[in-house]
Amino acid sequence: MAAKGYPKWLLDSKEGINSTKEWNAFLHELHDAIQQQLTESHVQYFSDLSEAEKELFIQRATKAIDGGTAYSSLYKKVSLILDQNMNEDVSRALLEDAPFGTKSDLIVECAEEGSLSLLKKWPDMKTKLHHCLNQPLTVQIRQLAWKLYLSNTKVRKQYIDLLNTDPRRCISQYDYEITQKCEQLLSSERTFSDLRGSSGVFFGMKAVLSYYHAKQGTPARLRDVDHLLIVPFMQVSSPAIPRKDPPSGRVVAELVEEFFTYMESRPGFVVDSGSDTHNEEMNGFVDKVARLLQEHYPDATKIIVSKFVPSKEKIVKTDTGSHQILLDGLVKLVRPMIRSMFVGYHRMDTLLYVWDQYVIGLDTPGFNVEWLSIVTAITLGLLKEHLNACTSPNTLEIMLKQEAPKLTIQQFQYEVKKHHYQKLGAMLHQDSKAAMPVLDPTQAIHPPWRHWYNDVIPPYTKPQDRRRAREEREAERERLSQQRKSAEHHKKEIVDKTRREEEEENMKRAAEDRDRVEQERMALEDQLAEERRRRKEEEKRNREEKERLMMEINLLKSQRQPSRGPSTYSISSNISRILVAPPPSMASGSVVPTVVPTHEPRTPTPETDPYQQAENGVKDFMIKVAAAMNRIAHAEGTEKEVLDKETDGFLHRNVRDIKNAQMEIFGRKLEPGEFDSMSPTKQQQTSEQMMDLIQQWREERREQELKSGKR
Repeated sequence: MAAKGYPKWLLDSKEGINSTKEWNAFLHELHDAIQQQLTESHVQYFSDLSEAEKELFIQRATKAIDGGTAYSSLYKKVSLILDQNMNEDVSRALLEDAPFGTKSDLIVECAEEGSLSLLKKWPDMKTKLHHCLNQPLTVQIRQLAWKLYLSNTKVRKQYIDLLNTDPRRCISQYDYEITQKCEQLLSSERTFSDLRGSSGVFFGMKAVLSYYHAKQGTPARLRDVDHLLIVPFMQVSSPAIPRKDPPSGRVVAELVEEFFTYMESRPGFVVDSGSDTHNEEMNGFVDKVARLLQEHYPDATKIIVSKFVPSKEKIVKTDTGSHQILLDGLVKLVRPMIRSMFVGYHRMDTLLYVWDQYVIGLDTPGFNVEWLSIVTAITLGLLKEHLNACTSPNTLEIMLKQEAPKLTIQQFQYEVKKHHYQKLGAMLHQDSKAAMPVLDPTQAIHPPWRHWYNDVIPPYTKPQDRRRAREEREAERERLSQQRKSAEHHKKEIVDKTRREEEEENMKRAAEDRDRVEQERMALEDQLAEERRRRKEEEKRNREEKERLMMEINLLKSQRQPSRGPSTYSISSNISRILVAPPPSMASGSVVPTVVPTHEPRTPTPETDPYQQAENGVKDFMIKVAAAMNRIAHAEGTEKEVLDKETDGFLHRNVRDIKNAQMEIFGRKLEPGEFDSMSPTKQQQTSEQMMDLIQQWREERREQELKSGKR
């Protein structure tokens, strides 16, 4: 199992190397070399250096001890430990996982997995990919290699920021035209058969090209060759792109980053914008191709010259004139092919092989020019027989489009290995001496890896012994199978028994709950009957009391006598009006008159009407009865508060039940006045349905309250 992205065999190798004496001896010499540099540089402590200076000191120290005893011993030990651990991991996979591939395939897969994990951890080690010269990269290594060499975080950040802030600026004004060309290109170009029918590739291709043209900010349309140059990137990213849906934003951002970086790193003769500088670079590139053809494929050179010689120059020819004719002819042949970087001229696997070598040489000055010229010369050299069959320059161009896709990777590998490998390898490895060498067990000065093919061969056994062993294994498998089945059957019986017991217990509890609910229901019915009886008796007493009072009222009405008021024409009143008091005398004036005390006239008590008295008595009694009934209905004090709270809750539940009933019947709440606008029959039906639902919900709530012990 891998940890932190590393395969297990690589982690085991690391632990094994750290515990060896060779590693300790190497560290001791490395420390001494670093200390010597610190002394020469007048630096007291290694920690005083910056990160770049530390790396430089370590590299210098490693180069200083390279080739020494400690270095060579560690090199051998590392090779041995890697061989052992990788072989053990592959052997375990062969025994446990039963893979389809051979042991050699598994060795390659393990090495690839380890290389990828190291490159992801240390991207600066991408120069180790130079050892893949003249080798087509696997899918995963190709994806990582292109990502490392074409990395440009600034381009990706600009695209993501613009996409988040103003997506419209990521789309070209000629987006529709770009869409049509992409669709036509994917459906018509025969070398793109693997991408045909993939909607994800189409959308990703269109998005990248549209953004690329929008960033150029020119009114000119996107060049046709740009539509071709995006295709290899789509092929490399195709495993991460769904065929039916558009690609994810992360994949599009990676495509934008790699495509923009590649477009900026192209040589001038590939850009070929028509400027004087680019024309000079094109002439220099064609001259290099011509010299390669003359050196390795002279027959192809003669054929090309013969096809492009004008009729008037067939009489007089010189070496200089022939070379110039060759250059002119090659320009016409090579220009469209090199502008598209062979896209459309080679089938996809061969094209990716060519691009792999181009990508891993991006950090080596001059390598890409040399590589592209070699590929161009090999292409023309391998097609020399078809060149001879052409009759004009136009037929030469048509032949290239038809016959070049038939060339294979093996043909290019053979030609490169035969004529150009040493020169290309020297260019790539001239400055690649680093602290961590690449262990190539096939080309190292030390003994190659042996564990993966020198395993102990199993001893020979006779057929009858193998048959008996096979029968024993089958019997053992049968016994284990029966044992497993018996264990499963026993486990199933236990589970079934437990389930039955749980069901019986649940049924018993359910029966007890039903009995308890029934008893509570009967008790409530008895209470209700008693309450009804008391109410009937109370109503009967009230009715009898009312009848008795009415009888008394009627009796009082029948005994009532009319009373006469005082008359104003009585004798005493007349006398009091006729008699007048005499005038006062002189003597009476000096005599103090006798003061007769006067009293306020007393208001006579009105005579009580028996009928009114009876009526007031009845009113007082009825008021007291109403007050008593009010106290019975609404309670007093704390009981009144509890009753009010329960009443409010009941009202809220009724309102909620009505709304829920509307939702249950109509699927929505009725608008104000909507119920009144219904027909009487509809209103009656709706009311009955709502009351049935409300009554059902009330009974369910009551049952839940009874279960929870509420009253």
